[in-house]
Amino acid sequence: MRDLVFKNLTSRNKSRRILLAKEIINEEGILTKIQKHLIYDIREVRNSNTQDLKTNNELFIIKEKNTKLKTESFFIKMKSSVYVNSDKRVFLVNFLHSLKIGLSAVTV
Repeated sequence: MRDLVFKNLTSRNKSRRILLAKEIINEEGILTKIQKHLIYDIREVRNSNTQDLKTNNELFIIKEKNTKLKTESFFIKMKSSVYVNSDKRVFLVNFLHSLKIGLSAVTV
């Protein structure tokens, strides 16, 4: 059995977009839950020198295993920003990508 959910949310001024995909798979006694999350936020940068623009990058990875509960999970999150030039204008694109995977034994 496989269940899928997709969401595409955009703010009213179209500066923020959230994409979400969830998947639940139940096969061969293992329940797998996968969740992907993508968030983008776009802002125009005014009166800035492009040589002074810097970004912060963050990466988190967490893996957990519980043998008593027969579960295993994996989580990765990447947060960063990028400056983009378009039509002589500078935009800051902040983004966050996350992936969460959970495995557990199905009890009958």
